[in-house]
Amino acid sequence: MNSVHPSNTRKSERLQAARGIAVTPHGIGQVINLNSDGISFRCFEEHDFPFEWSMNIYDAIGQSLEKLHVKKVWEKGVGDANNQPVLMEVGGEFQHLSPEQKIQLNTYLRQLARLEEQP
Repeated sequence: MNSVHPSNTRKSERLQAARGIAVTPHGIGQVINLNSDGISFRCFEEHDFPFEWSMNIYDAIGQSLEKLHVKKVWEKGVGDANNQPVLMEVGGEFQHLSPEQKIQLNTYLRQLARLEEQP
């Protein structure tokens, strides 16, 4: 696995989105955080992610974002002190979103922001 580390050059702050499920051609992962520019998620098995892929995001609050085109920005292996399987985290940047996908993503982000504001 290539170890590419995240950069600190994000255009906007990411929201925590741990309720989200990332469905990729390489399996299912847990969304870590999300913004209008990209996503990071955790896989419970190591995969060889290509440079670009399409994915869906589903959430317990009833949102779904489908056929999002993603370009890999970084990936890293994450060890677990409890002898659990090695985890992998991946960060990606959204590419070529349609106007409808941008609207859906921004609606979802507003809902996440409201959830984060609640005590």
